[in-house]
Amino acid sequence: MHKLSFLAALCLACCSALTISGCSFYPSGSSGPSAGVTVAQSTDLGAIGSNPKILGRDGGYSGVFAGYAVWLYGDTFLANPNAEGQTLISDSWSFTSDFNAQDGITAFQEREDSAGAPTMLLQLTATEQAFNAAHAGNPCQQQPCGARWALWPGAMVGDPAGNRALVFYQIVSAQPGNFNFQTVGYSIATWQNFADLPQRPTINPTAEHPDLLFSENQPSFGSAALIAGDTLYAYGCYTSLLSVACVLGRVDLGADVTDLSQWTYYAGNGNWSSKLGDAMWVFTANHILNVSWNDYLQRYVAVYNHPLSGDVVIRTAPAPEGPWSAEVTAFEALQPAAGQSPVDDAQAHPEYNVNGGQTMFVTYTHGTGPFTSEERLVSVRLQLAPASTQ
Repeated sequence: MHKLSFLAALCLACCSALTISGCSFYPSGSSGPSAGVTVAQSTDLGAIGSNPKILGRDGGYSGVFAGYAVWLYGDTFLANPNAEGQTLISDSWSFTSDFNAQDGITAFQEREDSAGAPTMLLQLTATEQAFNAAHAGNPCQQQPCGARWALWPGAMVGDPAGNRALVFYQIVSAQPGNFNFQTVGYSIATWQNFADLPQRPTINPTAEHPDLLFSENQPSFGSAALIAGDTLYAYGCYTSLLSVACVLGRVDLGADVTDLSQWTYYAGNGNWSSKLGDAMWVFTANHILNVSWNDYLQRYVAVYNHPLSGDVVIRTAPAPEGPWSAEVTAFEALQPAAGQSPVDDAQAHPEYNVNGGQTMFVTYTHGTGPFTSEERLVSVRLQLAPASTQ
């Protein structure tokens, strides 16, 4: 859902105008050094556990906090109205103590409101709530009916040393009509206590959106994120003719991660710059992906699907900034039901790795019908490539 209509429209328009194939100004996925790995086997393990009170949702980022695997989702359709009379909420979450994915993932829990409906993890401000209430229903108090502010979670990383989790998110202006979304910026919420909820920061008190760290014209930082040592790394991606090029930023966890003056960006050739404009893309991927350290490979691994495609692929690198390898195909996702959106959110969940990551577990949203979906789980067993081929 997140940027699908924009990607599709841009690709179709530009490819028609330019009569080009591939819709890309960036190198293809076959560019780069050898990944040093092959996929020995991939196995569809079915849909992960779900709550019948939830009809469908997408996103599916995960992270570990307070002993739980926490899963984060974007727009979520509810089977019954919540306490505010809504059947659509802009984010939702589930958590489980099941860290064994070899036989599926179950025992998910949700926090529920007074109507027994699943609740949002990221909370709207009073101003955002008032806007949504004024535009709710048809007729509504204020035109256009159906306009709303939405909060879509991105990557989540647990920071045990800081006794917290960091949740990336974007603020979205959703207008009436299918896939009529516009991101207005990106930020990071801090989650200090599992019994409470993540807190959105106040960065610029006089701004229309005082919590935004990055603007709508900057890369989507939080497309993927990881912690290595005492450093938070975040990948931000942007689109050019359907190639999703990603840059990399980093910040010391001992600093204020919502202070942009503390951030630096990979500028190529081993250099880091305090200026985002100096950032060089490190790979092409998708707006939703996972990057993690893999003990089995002794490399970092990126997992994602090609935009508007069910092709799920991996890349590897010796460092978060690369150099990143050529893609290796992991598996082909199931085709969605007729009329439903293509796969948009394949990603790995390294907290479930087996044998140091020789077997990884990947999910993606599979559209099953209008406003309904399931989260498919696939195990991917890796094999180190012979040294002569690396």
